[in-house]
Amino acid sequence: MCIICTGEYKTIKNLLTLDCSGCANVTKIPIIPSLQELYCSFCTNLTEIPMICGLKELYCFNCTSLTEIPVICELKVLNCSDCTSLTKIPIIPRLQALNCSYCTSIEEIPVIPGLQDLDCTGCTRLTKIPMIYGLKDLYCSRCTSLTEIPMIPGLEYLICFRCRNLTEIPVIPSLQELSCSGCPWIAQNSQFEGNLSKLIFLQKKLKRLYTGKKLEGLIPQISEIYYSPGCKGYELAKRSFYSSSS
Repeated sequence: MCIICTGEYKTIKNLLTLDCSGCANVTKIPIIPSLQELYCSFCTNLTEIPMICGLKELYCFNCTSLTEIPVICELKVLNCSDCTSLTKIPIIPRLQALNCSYCTSIEEIPVIPGLQDLDCTGCTRLTKIPMIYGLKDLYCSRCTSLTEIPMIPGLEYLICFRCRNLTEIPVIPSLQELSCSGCPWIAQNSQFEGNLSKLIFLQKKLKRLYTGKKLEGLIPQISEIYYSPGCKGYELAKRSFYSSSS
């Protein structure tokens, strides 16, 4: 039993912080006007969080029955990761940090002006990242439906590994750290990609000179598959390129 179930919260005047994490009996949070921080994570039967105007930080991760987050105007920090029934994130005007990782029912994230830190790791239905001016940190690894990342001016950290359908990462001058391992279609180095194309072309030409007519039609297909990202030829060629250029 938590402080909500026992009703003890009613006896505390000007309650600023409430923690009912892990309580399976809580289905909704009461309206407490003075509240500034709410911790209600792992409340698996929680279905409703009310509009508490002065709330600044909300931690409701692993609330698997929660379907909606209200627009709380003063909210600055929201961690709703692993809320698998949550279908959308509202536009919260003062929000600075959002963690909605592994919210597998979310298909889009809105443009939230002022957002500085976004973690949407494992949002498998997410197809694009919004253009949010002022965003500093972006964590979008394992977003398997994501195909592109916008050129966000001022972005400093971009962690996007294992985004298997991501085809392009823009040049962001302010970027300090980039992790994109496990993204097989990302061109890690444009000079390498150019040299690889030339290698494929030359191998096709040479094989045509020394191979019988019956195999000629298969040569282009064989070369392309061998040198596709993630395949043996691609990795060997990349290793050879970097070792020779260092």
